[in-house]
Amino acid sequence: MAQQYTMTDGLKRACDFIAENSGYVNQAIALHSAVWRGERVDAPPLMLSCWLTDEQRTWLVQSNYKAIHFDSEKMLANELQSVLTAINGNSGAVPSMRANMGCGIVSTLVGLEQSLFEDKMPWMLRHLKKEEIKPRYDFSVDSSSEFAAAMRHMEYMQTFLREQRLDNVFIFPLDLQGAVDTAHLIYGDAIFYDFYDDPDLIHHLLRVSCDAVEFAIRECFARIRRSEEFVTHYNSIVIPRALGGLKVSEDTTTLLSPDLIDTFALPYLRDILTRFNGGYVHYCGKNDHLLDILLNEPLVRGINFGNPNKHDMTAVLNRFRDKGKIYVGAANRLQDESQFDYFKRILGASYNPETGCFAVMLHYWCSLQERDGVLDDYARAAACVRCQ
Repeated sequence: MAQQYTMTDGLKRACDFIAENSGYVNQAIALHSAVWRGERVDAPPLMLSCWLTDEQRTWLVQSNYKAIHFDSEKMLANELQSVLTAINGNSGAVPSMRANMGCGIVSTLVGLEQSLFEDKMPWMLRHLKKEEIKPRYDFSVDSSSEFAAAMRHMEYMQTFLREQRLDNVFIFPLDLQGAVDTAHLIYGDAIFYDFYDDPDLIHHLLRVSCDAVEFAIRECFARIRRSEEFVTHYNSIVIPRALGGLKVSEDTTTLLSPDLIDTFALPYLRDILTRFNGGYVHYCGKNDHLLDILLNEPLVRGINFGNPNKHDMTAVLNRFRDKGKIYVGAANRLQDESQFDYFKRILGASYNPETGCFAVMLHYWCSLQERDGVLDDYARAAACVRCQ
């Protein structure tokens, strides 16, 4: 039976392991940045994460979602376990943690609260009624007790990492949604009616959302070490700040018709991206019109799919390559496809032989025992693609 450690001993073991095995990180950051800048590389980073070993699971106590929400120590321990998976990969995943406060955290700035659950992430169960929406909002950290707690968590994490001299582990921003997602969280499903019945109200709410998102991003950046150079996301990705550094989510947008996307989503996505000179966009589901827009939008530097299995990834990566965008995230493996053939297909679909550039940064999971074989297959696949 595996030994159980005290919080102090477990933290020390985790931090010692991270310090001893994070030497790859600076090279990974440089490689990420080169891909975003459209430079020739031998292979793009494989953002490899390896599951925790039985021993590693004993180092830190995992707390439920409700327990961590206002507790910085428990939040840190949960996030540090996630960091260990990137360190285990020892390849292209840049280790990072965040105050994991749920996708409604920015929406709390207008006076709402998220409902907390032990077994799932926080969620907005109450929304503003039409008459509750103010003509003007002046945001501050103390506009929301949850947002204030999130900032304390980030400061606690940053202090901990500095004291432990874990210079190769970073903080990444809160779960920042786009304007449509934020407005949906604030107003609820009534938004789908009032796109038609009260468009002026929705435009106002979308402007409020843009301001709230900008405020939240700037507060996050102010608490993230080296955010003037680059910003990490999701314990894997690095994007240069010169290219914006943002991640915004457009999950609600995938539910909209092309006309609604053009009228209500695109202008406010542009607004947020313009305020920071770009970033990458995440969305779940499948919406071909949205994808067309994002591939043609100059300040959209890259895209992440929440459901890559809904897309023909070979064809989509060809489009990313041709449009000069970067796909970041997972990609589905075909039935009976070997690991080597999978890597070769994904890398080949994203490779531009004229420029020597790749348009993909792939996130991949395996066990520690499989890691060396994965990295070997990936390197051989990249070499094979370059030689074709």
